[in-house]
Amino acid sequence: MEYVSLLADHKGKTDVIQVKIADILYLSYIKTYRKVAFYTSDATYYFVGSKEHWTEVMNNSGGNFMDVDRHNSVNVMKVRRTETKPYYAYFEKFRRINELRCSMSARGYTDLEKELSVATKQQQKLVPILQ
Repeated sequence: MEYVSLLADHKGKTDVIQVKIADILYLSYIKTYRKVAFYTSDATYYFVGSKEHWTEVMNNSGGNFMDVDRHNSVNVMKVRRTETKPYYAYFEKFRRINELRCSMSARGYTDLEKELSVATKQQQKLVPILQ
């Protein structure tokens, strides 16, 4: 599954929209709506269910999502930098006003840093040159 069907309105008054899983930066359970919010760089989408359920769905559909606290899961491949005290994951390389960020617990931060170092090492593997 490359796309997931989501709602653009938390009340469900809009049509269902197809969103690429690779475009989702993070997801968060919104208690007041009793829905999961899916954040992309340009919009927020919603659907019913638990954060745990949707994290598993994303991972089974080719994504690499990871729980970083009890309410949030991040797309590991989209995290560009992290911050401590308070713990945040950012999805852009450089700071800008109103940039998206996802809060994390201290344990979530530690686990994400480990996962990011593994992902970075995998991307940096050199391919031997044949002559």
